[in-house]
Amino acid sequence: MAGDSKAIVKKEGGNRKERRANEKSKVDNTHRRTWDKEDYEERAAAREKIEQEEEESAIDVKRRKRLERDPLHQGIIVERAQLKQRDFSLDLTSRLGKSQVITSSTPLNQQAGYYCSVCDCILRDSASYLDHINGKYHNRALGMSMRVERSTADQVRNRFDALKQKKYQSEEPDYVPDGFDRRVLEQQEAEEREREERRERKKAKREAKQDDEDADGLDPDMAAAMGFAGFSGGR
Repeated sequence: MAGDSKAIVKKEGGNRKERRANEKSKVDNTHRRTWDKEDYEERAAAREKIEQEEEESAIDVKRRKRLERDPLHQGIIVERAQLKQRDFSLDLTSRLGKSQVITSSTPLNQQAGYYCSVCDCILRDSASYLDHINGKYHNRALGMSMRVERSTADQVRNRFDALKQKKYQSEEPDYVPDGFDRRVLEQQEAEEREREERRERKKAKREAKQDDEDADGLDPDMAAAMGFAGFSGGR
């Protein structure tokens, strides 16, 4: 009986070990996470659609603002004028090297960069600003197209004549810069002439003195032969 009981206990112990081994073997350590591809494709498509709608809405807003500033679209003008040269200088350096405090409530025309009052926009650097004001949309807002008038031969000749005349006028002695007193200019010219005369007199004295020293060092016969005999006699 004792041997049978030991055999039963041993068998029960073996069954427990087998059960534990079976439980461990049921754990799947090689499991890979699976993805619902259709679900994620739908999410990606929905996100792309939203982004495209936002982009199209931003483009529509920009296009609408451009049309609002276009005098031809608003009926202010009937036809666009040809592209013309600017008759004013651009200010690109007045704010260089200056510090400025920018807040969320700062108006657009006072923020850092270059402000275009025609298009109501800010450009961050001078290169972008020049590209903008020379571009199509800015000139359309001014009522101009990008077509340039073709100059005739007479217009080119007249332009050259005007430039030559302007150059000759600037070289005339009576030309006085704007805002410059003529009396001050005349006084400066007189002082310059006086200084030049003094320099010439000093130069003449130095040359005469040098000639006398050279003549004193010559042999009398040599001086007579060279025609310098009268120099020493005058002293």
